[in-house]
Amino acid sequence: MFSPRLDWMLGCCSCNGFDNGGPGEFQIQLSSDLSQANTRHLLTRGDSFDITFTPRSFGDAAAAAESSSRSAAPITPRQRDLRDQLELPSLQTYPALPNAAAPDDDEARKKKLLEMYQEFALELHTGMYLTQLTSNRDYSDIHCQLMEDMTTLKLDQSNGRIIEFPLTNVSKVYRIVKNDDKWYTAGSAVPGSTNCAEQIVVVEFMRRKLAFVFKELSVSQRFLICMELLIRRAQQKQAKKALRSLTPTFPPQHVSNRQCPTPRQVHDVLSRPAPTPTTPTPEGQ
Repeated sequence: MFSPRLDWMLGCCSCNGFDNGGPGEFQIQLSSDLSQANTRHLLTRGDSFDITFTPRSFGDAAAAAESSSRSAAPITPRQRDLRDQLELPSLQTYPALPNAAAPDDDEARKKKLLEMYQEFALELHTGMYLTQLTSNRDYSDIHCQLMEDMTTLKLDQSNGRIIEFPLTNVSKVYRIVKNDDKWYTAGSAVPGSTNCAEQIVVVEFMRRKLAFVFKELSVSQRFLICMELLIRRAQQKQAKKALRSLTPTFPPQHVSNRQCPTPRQVHDVLSRPAPTPTTPTPEGQ
């Protein structure tokens, strides 16, 4: 015998309507067999609403298509501000784009390079997972993120350690190729089949090296070009700050013209010994 409320709920769910007169029989089957449970499937694509990190967007064609769809999606006002403040650093010659189809003029090439550079910087600012080659030749997945100042790279090794690397301390960045446990410089001929070749981008600091592993040449070239642009921007930004700090606020008094003295001139004036006054002696002594 069911309660009146349960009878009403079951009657609403019935296909034949609610019958007050006829008794009903209900069967509920319970099972503890785990094989009957719903099978969980692995995630095969990223959540479009997840902005906590960017997945490995450099790999295959499907991931590249997903990355392009992300870049075409609307961005937040904060991301728009970060993108707009990113300009190409001052270079004598700018690198060519990977897989460039037809030669463009300088302005069109710089525009495409700026778009790729801004897109990469936003992806790295959001965060992405990359494969790192450690010093003992092991491979590990790490989470890389560009911090808010856009000049510091933060690495999370998933072991409780988060390390920050200022891009101003980078001495050089280059690409090497690993094939059949042998190392080759970029651009050199690699003997044998290159299907299993690994493209490795090395970011070298004063006392440490970071090696990132990629499977595709164009992907590694994109990472190398954009990373070098970020490094040049950070170093030029620091140089401008140092130049402003070296400029004297008040010029020395001996300078009669309106030109600002150099730090060398200021140092020479300040290092001169002060003249000592001479005491006159009486005559005849």
